[in-house]
Amino acid sequence: MHMVAVEQPRARLRQWQATFAAVPEAVAEARRDVRLLLKGWGWEGDRVDDVVSICSELVTNAVQHGSDPGSEVGLHVQEIADDCRIEVLDGRPDLAVPRTSVPRGENGRGLILVRKLSDDMAVATSRTSKKVWARVLLAADNTPRNAR
Repeated sequence: MHMVAVEQPRARLRQWQATFAAVPEAVAEARRDVRLLLKGWGWEGDRVDDVVSICSELVTNAVQHGSDPGSEVGLHVQEIADDCRIEVLDGRPDLAVPRTSVPRGENGRGLILVRKLSDDMAVATSRTSKKVWARVLLAADNTPRNAR
């Protein structure tokens, strides 16, 4: 009897996190940082835009609805194999009730967009904070170059 050992490839794990002042300017800063991060990880294609848009919407919500003056918003991006998770942490444990968007209004579409662009999303609360996360699976044609 012959035994053959098959080595399983280890899933790569990459993580990045940052903290931003809870001010409107943080949204553009987070968007820029995440785009640069993903490009540095070798990502290309539409999924980069999807993750950047998700990040933008979640940070916007945290700044506008989940933060008190002078507080901070945390952002964590994690990639494990072909699975990317974007987490945004704010200092308010309350859950905002999703509003129905007004057809020509500027607000009310953020979480709808996040749900559409992500493969999964959820909210977790503690006594002192809230974490909103979204998960994006990479399609075969959008796999990071350095992972092929």
